Amino acid sequence: MGFAFLTALCWAFAGFGSSRLARHFGALPGNALRLTVSFSLLLVIVALRKELGWAEGFGFFVLSGFLHLCVGDVGLFAVYRRLGPRLGVLMVGTLAPPTALLSEWLILGTTVSLPQLLCAGGVLLSVAFAVAPRERQHLSAAELRTGILAGIFAALGQGLAGTVSRVGFAQVEAAGLDLGGWVPTLLRVGGGWASILLWMLILQFLGKQPLARPTELLQDKRVKGHPLGWLMLSASLGPVVGIYFLMLAFAGSPAGLVQAVLASLPVLMMPVAWMFDGTVPSRRSSLAGLVAVGLTMLLVSLS
Repeated sequence: MGFAFLTALCWAFAGFGSSRLARHFGALPGNALRLTVSFSLLLVIVALRKELGWAEGFGFFVLSGFLHLCVGDVGLFAVYRRLGPRLGVLMVGTLAPPTALLSEWLILGTTVSLPQLLCAGGVLLSVAFAVAPRERQHLSAAELRTGILAGIFAALGQGLAGTVSRVGFAQVEAAGLDLGGWVPTLLRVGGGWASILLWMLILQFLGKQPLARPTELLQDKRVKGHPLGWLMLSASLGPVVGIYFLMLAFAGSPAGLVQAVLASLPVLMMPVAWMFDGTVPSRRSSLAGLVAVGLTMLLVSLS
């Protein structure tokens, strides 16, 4: 579970890079751009480590990439554009854990202890208390409605992706293989990258112009910094290092508990927002955030 917390730390920074990409290029082009960079970096890493190959169970890692990085992240990028990064990850963080817990229980029969379940629920409640009141004050009804639908879409994708990864690791273990983390990471990112490119080709065939920058973004004054810098931050700490830690977490822990640890992302993003945007968290948010992080650490220790 420590790997899940490291994933959350990486994604706290990557989330702001992804938010800037979505606002600069649009949700779909921004996601495709960072996945192209990430997949290229991972190919180099795996090739240098001489770990290229194929085995039973690998297809599930590819499928998890489709669910997480195509279905889930397209929805998440849409949330970023409308609601901002903290409320976006809050929605996904609170809905993905129960999705993962239920689906893994149905497919693999995995159960968790009552103390773990209570800690996971406490994390979700604390994060909601810390982050949601600040963000919701600035949203119109239309932005909130569209953002909620996109957030539900993203949460389902990420929650199911965790369970599918666990199925892949179960099959690899049954085959007597010890993969480590880089090959599953490459397969997950590769599955998402290929799915995004295919979706963009379909949209282009339908005359939708998926690479066109949305008109409302041309006058978006919220995008600060050079997009190349945000791209490298998002790609390196998101799909590369972040998902590497994530796959190590899925290799040894139930998907629902891993997703519960990732729910601490909005809290971890508060000091990052302070660093990048000068947004000072309120006393209420800070206290609830400390509770959420404390419960996350307890959940890690119980696993």
